[in-house]
Amino acid sequence: MAGYTREFLIDAYLWRFTKIPSITIEKLLGLEEIANKTYDTYGKDKFRDYASLDAEYLRNYKADIKR
Repeated sequence: MAGYTREFLIDAYLWRFTKIPSITIEKLLGLEEIANKTYDTYGKDKFRDYASLDAEYLRNYKADIKR
């Protein structure tokens, strides 16, 4: 597995929600809090599993943020 940082993985997880036009900043902040707690509780590998951050998803995320 690549050496992804905690911040990168959490940002990648939240990225899918930013595509929802009706989502508010408050909801994103709540999701970020949940993501942080999940990462703290289960660690990097389980967080990736639970958040469905597979290699293809992370490639798509990296390609999108480079634009």
